[in-house]
Amino acid sequence: MNNTFNGLLLVDKPSGISSHDVVSRLRRIMGTRSVGHSGTLDPMASGLMACLINEGTKLSQYILEGDKGYRVRIQFGIRTDTLDVTGETLETLPVTHSKDDLLREAFKLSGEMEVEVPIYSAIKIQGKKLYEYAREEQEVVIPKKVMNFWDIKFLDCGADWAEFDLRCSKGSYIRTWVDLLGKALGCGAAMSALRRTYSAPYLLEQAQTLEDIEDCVKKGTFSSSFVKMDMALPQIKRIRVRGQDQVLLGNGQISHDLRSQLIALFKPEEDQYIQVVAQETGALLALIGLEPGKGFVLRRVFKY
Repeated sequence: MNNTFNGLLLVDKPSGISSHDVVSRLRRIMGTRSVGHSGTLDPMASGLMACLINEGTKLSQYILEGDKGYRVRIQFGIRTDTLDVTGETLETLPVTHSKDDLLREAFKLSGEMEVEVPIYSAIKIQGKKLYEYAREEQEVVIPKKVMNFWDIKFLDCGADWAEFDLRCSKGSYIRTWVDLLGKALGCGAAMSALRRTYSAPYLLEQAQTLEDIEDCVKKGTFSSSFVKMDMALPQIKRIRVRGQDQVLLGNGQISHDLRSQLIALFKPEEDQYIQVVAQETGALLALIGLEPGKGFVLRRVFKY
């Protein structure tokens, strides 16, 4: 099963290792160098990583575009340079807010906002990552970015900590949300734990640990964490083809019959792509998009 598997593996990453470490271990477990992922988790973070295997690596951009969900634990009374507890402490402050204050300010931080990205991030300015400027103590203008946070749910709190679930748009920083909450409460805040619970359209409950995945591979069995190519993009409409339509598609051509089906199914206001699958096997064959002035074009063709 291992080196012939194409698709996604939903991994429950433990804290304390990097996303690169996860990829390295999966390369060994799956017996292939062709392994990637659809969104980095910092070493301190745990939770859902959608990892891409063999032909699944071609799906990266389509998985990356999705929203994310997290469970975050917050330490109040401290400000750090990284906006989490792994960083250098810049300031300690008294914590005097009530639970009502906490909830009021947290729920205010819902919606779209333009804010500075963390200085300790991988965003590039003039070809250099922001965290490299920070480590070298070089001055740099920190860019702002539109971030979106919603579905904020309070879980628990103590005298100087709190825990929330929330969703965010691609590229939004939970550390930034935590920092904004600390500023609003006047006591500072740093992220003390983070767990990714959702990476559209997948849930953490579908994922397995690396150890459990390795056990499945050794036994030659599939579980919910193994997502085959034809099930990897459930949010995208599909068309089934066979015979000459399928042969032409494999050669990079869209047949007249397939084009007619695309015209009937594709809605420009709601669709970016249509996936085409084999009638007999269900295998994902291609992703097709609409390009102004050119009509329907092949965005991706998959080979097995």
